[in-house]
Formats: sequence, structure tokens, C-alpha cells
Amino acid sequence: MGFFGKNTNELKCKKCGTVLPDSDKLKKHQEKAHSKKTEKCRVCGTEFRMSDDLRKHKKNCK
Repeated sequence: MGFFGKNTNELKCKKCGTVLPDSDKLKKHQEKAHSKKTEKCRVCGTEFRMSDDLRKHKKNCK
């Protein structure tokens, strides 16, 4: 822990200033909060901003 309890490994989003604890969470934040790109399920047409959400959806989509 650094000065005033701040974690020195925290990263700040350049678009909105949100502070996140690590690069993985920063990447997911940027993908979800700031990406206009969507991925579409080929079976049902539902659109997702996050590829992880689409992957989870595909397991149950018929």
C-alpha cells in the first residue's frame, strides 16, 4: 500500500479516469464501457460488447 492507502499498481482509464486495480480489469472496463464494437451470436442474433459474455452465452444458446 502506498501513500493514503492507494495501491501503487492501480491504473487509470484515459477516457473517463476510472481507477482499476490491474491491467486485466482496465482492459475489461474499456471494452465494456467505451467500446462501440459489438459481437453478435450467430444463432440468435443477440449482441454483446464483451467477448467473454458472448462466449458464456453460446454455451446455452440453441
